[in-house]
Amino acid sequence: MKLRTRASALLAASGIAAALPAAPAPLAAGLRNPVWVSTDNLRDPSVLVVEGGYQVFYSRLVGPNWASPDSWTIARAFTRDFSRFEDITDLSPKGYASPGDVVQWHGRWLLPYQSYPAQPTRLCVSESHDLKSWSAPRVFLAEAAELPWNTYRRVIDPTFVVEGDTLHCYFVGSADVTDAAGKKLRANLLGHAITRDPALARWEILSREAPLLGHSASAPDGVENVMVLRTGDHWTMIYSEGLARQRLALATSRDLRRWSLEGPIEIPRQKWMARKYGAPFVWRDGDGWRMILMGENDQRRTTFGLLSSPDGRRWTPLPE
Repeated sequence: MKLRTRASALLAASGIAAALPAAPAPLAAGLRNPVWVSTDNLRDPSVLVVEGGYQVFYSRLVGPNWASPDSWTIARAFTRDFSRFEDITDLSPKGYASPGDVVQWHGRWLLPYQSYPAQPTRLCVSESHDLKSWSAPRVFLAEAAELPWNTYRRVIDPTFVVEGDTLHCYFVGSADVTDAAGKKLRANLLGHAITRDPALARWEILSREAPLLGHSASAPDGVENVMVLRTGDHWTMIYSEGLARQRLALATSRDLRRWSLEGPIEIPRQKWMARKYGAPFVWRDGDGWRMILMGENDQRRTTFGLLSSPDGRRWTPLPE
């Protein structure tokens, strides 16, 4: 629900909404889920509305070796209507994953992501002036790995939000926690930092002493893949809640700093997402909303599907 895409909502907040077309291109007639199946595992989608269609940024996992950096890249494709994906290309070297919102700030586009899976994982950013050529990865916000609650010293899943002259970054760290049954497990916890430095070198971490959210009764192993959007007079966060039993959840805020949890978002299950689903991305489409979602089937293959909503809370997938 971003009351505009991660991209368009944020561009409007920065006064440059004209960089994108007024409305997304229509989807192809007769589309069915999953809308994109590949020989690769497709993960962590992020969409930017552009003239004539959409750019889709995603994690491309090649082959069965999840633990090898050589298996992972940030990739991009163009689609006019989600029926066909063209101009597929890797934007990063090997060993990177989880692209966040593409935002325009201080005269260039920013694409945040993470190094992965080699440890320690770090937040990275690439820059572009034309959405075609992207700079090499550059580490930013390295101090997030040293936060007292981030005991695993890992930082993943960055999300950018532009608020006037301030750039917000939501990110995920990890720590061991104990669930209600007394079992020790790793949980992903959400952090929050801001900067007004165009070079992204100086940050103020707002969640220095404690995470913004994460470990809870409903999600004992935490949260990940957060997205934030402007919805009328407030902000909305949609994110993956839980790791072992993942689902979508929603929170709202007036100031991007204090968040009220509003519970899970119920999604009807389909075969392409039978085992797990998460990593949502949402954009405005006419009077309603569209979501692209990563699903994992019973054979552990990950693909992308589309859902629609009249209000950003009730979601209906395309027919399968």
